[in-house]
Amino acid sequence: MRRHATRLLVVTATGALAVAAAPSPPAYERAIEVDAPGRVTARLDREVYEGARADLGDLRVLDLRGRDVPYLIDRAEPPGLPEARPAIRNRGWNADGAATAVLDFGRRLGKRRLQLRLSGDNFRRRVSVEGSDDGARWVTVVDEAWVFAIPGEAPARYETVDLPENDFPLLRVVAHPAPGEKGRPSIDDAWVAGDGRPSRGEERLPVLWSEAQDPKARETWLTLDTGARYQPFQAVELDVEDERFFREALVEVRHDPRTPQGAVWWEEVGRGALYRLEHGEKRRECLRIEARGRERALRVRVRNLDDRPLRLHGVAVRVPVERLLFEVERPGRYRLTYGSPDRTAPSYDLARTAGDLAAWSEAARPAPLGPLRRLAVAGDEDRPWTERHPSLLWGGLLAVVVALGVLTWRALRLAA
Repeated sequence: MRRHATRLLVVTATGALAVAAAPSPPAYERAIEVDAPGRVTARLDREVYEGARADLGDLRVLDLRGRDVPYLIDRAEPPGLPEARPAIRNRGWNADGAATAVLDFGRRLGKRRLQLRLSGDNFRRRVSVEGSDDGARWVTVVDEAWVFAIPGEAPARYETVDLPENDFPLLRVVAHPAPGEKGRPSIDDAWVAGDGRPSRGEERLPVLWSEAQDPKARETWLTLDTGARYQPFQAVELDVEDERFFREALVEVRHDPRTPQGAVWWEEVGRGALYRLEHGEKRRECLRIEARGRERALRVRVRNLDDRPLRLHGVAVRVPVERLLFEVERPGRYRLTYGSPDRTAPSYDLARTAGDLAAWSEAARPAPLGPLRRLAVAGDEDRPWTERHPSLLWGGLLAVVVALGVLTWRALRLAA
């Protein structure tokens, strides 16, 4: 009798645990009207980023019968390029004092960004880059880029040069001295920084923003609201009225407190130099700060030091265009559901067989997401009894566990 009772309790506990472990249902649904069979692409929007998880693993595409349809998410991100350190050859100087060096990668290598390390800790220098296949014939890759070193209590260096995507095995770098700079600069180190920056599918997203001054830190604080909890972003752009300036800026994201007694904290996700300057008869400017993440609240801290704050006309965020890709056999109304915090991310063969996502997306027929519809969630009376009364469920489960413990203790005493 005791054996049957124990078995019944084990089965009951297992069933209760299975119910408790079942993922919560989706909270939102969007219709996708598909007018022809074949490949389909649906662009994700703010409503998806507000209701879905940050990893988008709770997204499900359902067919006309409510069955799962395999899908992909095209995040418009090419594979990251690896870091590469070339041999640095033929260091020298030109007649005007510009430092030169040839970077030999030893083979063809895809490059989008070059990281330099120049001599000095307080400078503003112009850099040019040329590329060659054989060292005999050179072509211009970058005519003019600017690098900076800022001294002080928190010194900073900005010596990254963005390149048009290329695979030259040889690069020749020229670092020109600043006007009035004493001594000649030198190129101490250079390498290709590995990165996975999006190279396509970027758009400008207007945001709500406010401005405040921190006199003690001598900074301007810009607080931005992207409009969705997990809105992806990859840069912040400022619209500045001032004619000439150079400021360091940081981009931070807000993290809410982990406990009711905790405090909001901010994490740095990017920094850069904002500038507008004149060189010869040309005006050069950089009003963009590279920063990537998925957050709603951002903060830009512009370091003014002893200069007056910049006059700003506006702030915008650059965001990637992300698309849902799937394939259908017949037209009709399909559905996208999301909003389940504990649902396991799906794994489809499509992710391993689709090949080039860019080509896949270009061949797909666009289908917009329909209006948001909220599904039955916490507080709705049509939910299962176990979901509407979780305390009773867990109380019963606790009682089962206690009973199992008592029976086990008795069995051990009898065995002894």
